[in-house]
Amino acid sequence: MHASSPVAEHPTSYWAATRGPGDDFDALTSDCETDFLIVGGGFSGLSAAYRLRSFGADCTVLEANDVGWGASGRNGGMVVPRYKHTFPALTKDYGKETALNMYRAAHRAVDLIETLVRDEGMDCGFARCGHLTPFVHEPDAKRFAADADWLAREAGDTVPRIFDRAEIEARTGTPFYCGAYFEPRGGAIHPLRYSRQLAAAVARRGGRIHTRTPVLSWSREGTSIQARTPNATIRARRLLLATNAYADLTYAGDDLKRRVVPITSSLIATAPLPEVIRKAILPLGNVVTDAKRLTNYYRISDDGRMIFGGRGGASHKESERIYRRLAREMAQIYPLLADCCIDFRWSGRVAVTLDGLPRVGKLDDQVFFAMGYNGRGVALATLLGHMLADLSAGQGSATGPLTSGLKPIPFHALRVPAKKVVMTYYKLRDALGY
Repeated sequence: MHASSPVAEHPTSYWAATRGPGDDFDALTSDCETDFLIVGGGFSGLSAAYRLRSFGADCTVLEANDVGWGASGRNGGMVVPRYKHTFPALTKDYGKETALNMYRAAHRAVDLIETLVRDEGMDCGFARCGHLTPFVHEPDAKRFAADADWLAREAGDTVPRIFDRAEIEARTGTPFYCGAYFEPRGGAIHPLRYSRQLAAAVARRGGRIHTRTPVLSWSREGTSIQARTPNATIRARRLLLATNAYADLTYAGDDLKRRVVPITSSLIATAPLPEVIRKAILPLGNVVTDAKRLTNYYRISDDGRMIFGGRGGASHKESERIYRRLAREMAQIYPLLADCCIDFRWSGRVAVTLDGLPRVGKLDDQVFFAMGYNGRGVALATLLGHMLADLSAGQGSATGPLTSGLKPIPFHALRVPAKKVVMTYYKLRDALGY
């Protein structure tokens, strides 16, 4: 069971350039033992470690690069109490009670981040500034109106609102959209600062974290898991895999990697905008993820930059062509940004499941995993990290499809050409509005 070494494939992100102070962790250099070995130092792994330490469990986190190096430090920083699917769609597939449980879990995820930030005194820009899902086509308008109706009727939740054209133009500063779904309890965070400060909280509580320590192989030795790193071997009772879309950089097993499809999401950040433009775009400080299948998402940073993201390429290779396309998409929405200087370009991997829902589960009684956040990972990965800790400690409970297991994807080896076909199909559907 072997793995490739980590590869620093990403350019510097805006988040990395503004990450602020934080703890540095040493590589593992001597053999040791632990009760719970967590592979992956992103949201899921760190959240699991925090939870394990809350009930006194001995745990160690191994990260192949640095804390938050993967998607946890490269996303748009949107904290959203939602899934990729609307709640009427979840009700159709899983029943009303399961949909209600998933609704509660999504809000518990955002509440959990708020609690962690408050209790640990994190300075990571977390704010419930409100999340907008704007749309341009009538089918999306109907879909989100039905979602708001379902929440009011089945969950007694009348907080989300549907905005008309005038309201969404006032909120975004562009006439591009015809309406929007507004969730005021959603918000934003500096994802890399959050990762680093969550790691610091784990360390303060007695959890051990080692960076620059890829797991090259692991095996079973009697009732234990033995993991080999470049300079040491670590023995554990339980193995928690929290590598998500980066499983190929630290060994997580071919079986686990075949359960998700890694998709590249790319972002750009402009130079600080002139004050007059800054006041016109998103004047109330909301963050945006549009309703398209090939989503664009964006926000204004604390220092007045437009951070704008969307799909990357079918492979994980960096390409100026992708960043030029993102700049064009940004200019379609905001023509006054067409000539803006782009200061930062970066990308990260999103793990997609066939049904669009994340999972926490186990491969057997010793090996556990959490993965597949489908672009909703800031909040959901924090929650599923806690659920991963509970499951591995024998305290887990069922939460509908989130804990229903995750089967390998057929013909996974053909994922790159398949992604190209799917992207072309989704692009056509987005253009035609169906």
